[in-house]
Amino acid sequence: MTVQRTRSVTADRQWHVDQAVANEALEHLEVSEDSRRIADRYVVGTASARTAAAQIRQRYGIVAPAQ
Repeated sequence: MTVQRTRSVTADRQWHVDQAVANEALEHLEVSEDSRRIADRYVVGTASARTAAAQIRQRYGIVAPAQ
């Protein structure tokens, strides 16, 4: 069985970022410009999700979970 994608990878990534930003807003939090720039690099494909997450964790001094 073949599954047909109706959205591009970029659109899919943008949707996920938009959802994360909306979740922050629900918590009365605001996403910083630096975090938005990191997310933008993920959306356009110049950073992987893992890289973007590591960069955001590093900004806030959060230790990454053990793998």
